[in-house]
Formats: sequence, structure tokens, C-alpha cells
Amino acid sequence: MRARLLLLLCGMAVCELAIAKPTCDSKGFNSHSDQIACEVRQSQQRSQEVDRAFADLMSANDHFNRIPGTKPNIFTEWLKSDQVQWRAFTSKDCELQGEVTMGTAGSDVVQQCLQEAYTQRRQVLHQMAQLLGN
Repeated sequence: MRARLLLLLCGMAVCELAIAKPTCDSKGFNSHSDQIACEVRQSQQRSQEVDRAFADLMSANDHFNRIPGTKPNIFTEWLKSDQVQWRAFTSKDCELQGEVTMGTAGSDVVQQCLQEAYTQRRQVLHQMAQLLGN
């Protein structure tokens, strides 16, 4: 089982590289604001991917809850609460990281922070869904 899970996680990592989104390279824009707009769109897209991964996790949780002998909703509220707390923390943490730069690069830092956090969170949510048997 562990070997299968490890193989699955490695496969997911390879897929992540294969479908990597194009970056908002500053060379392709006429202004910094155009580049930031691109970064914001990418962040929003990754945020939506996190929402879909969370929905998949909740579906796996529902399936897990239907297994005979399983304590009803053992993880349901915990998962929901964790997601809300993670979103709040991530937003504040990335905002702080941007503010600490004390310059125009702050918006770049915020978007990069969000994109990395969303990518990592999506992977974690997928892993939990796999563990619950989705």
C-alpha cells in the first residue's frame, strides 16, 4: 500500500511538471501593471484549482463516511475548518511577505507567495483525498 501511494504521489509530481502553467515573464509585458494583472489571473486560477481539489476531498470524505463501521463525519467539520483557517492564514501571510518588501515588488511577492501556497495546498488536498479512498 505504501509503495502504491508513493508511486501515486511521484506520478502526481511528474504530472504537475508536465502541465505547468506558463509564467508571467516580465519580458512579455509593456508595463509592470500588465505583468501583475497576469500574476493575479494565475493566482485566481490556482485558487479555483484549490477549490476543486477541496471539493474532491469532501467527496472522498463522503465516500469514507459511508464505509460500514466508520464513525459518522469523523473528519467532515475538521476538514472544513482547516480549509477556512488555511485560506485566512495564507492570505495574511502572503500579504505580510509583500509588505515586508516595502516597495513596488510587494505585489509580485504576494502573487508568487499565493501561487506557491495554492500549488502546495492542492497537492496536500489530493493526498488527503487519496488517503480517504477517493
